[in-house]
Amino acid sequence: MTIDKVAILIKKAALQAEKLQTPILASYDLSVAQYKFLKYLYNSPKDTVRVVDLEMRYSMTHPAVIDILKLLEKKGYTERKVNPEDARSKIVSLTEKAYSQQKELEDLGDKMEEKVTANLNEEEKAELIALLHKLTAD
Repeated sequence: MTIDKVAILIKKAALQAEKLQTPILASYDLSVAQYKFLKYLYNSPKDTVRVVDLEMRYSMTHPAVIDILKLLEKKGYTERKVNPEDARSKIVSLTEKAYSQQKELEDLGDKMEEKVTANLNEEEKAELIALLHKLTAD
């Protein structure tokens, strides 16, 4: 039976991508979710990302985000600080360890992208990116 439902195929593709990414991240003891958080923090201005920003960015619940952050803190990649502009919220900061491994971790992103898109040519990748942007536009 061929699956022809977009939502099912997107979920299946996401699961397949995570399955391919997991072994690449294993040597750094990172999950795909932890890696996504680090990547977002690397690409954001220093000390500007709040916990709520991660919740909104990845459509995750507060407890799920906190669980991931606790693991990243335990591994020495991040720390949470009181937001100087709003004491009710926390800012997520990268540690020196995270910055010292930034290049290596960003290179892993390229490896994961290659692995996930190995069956696509450049034109197909561009088309897929455009379609996914269209589907996820707000």
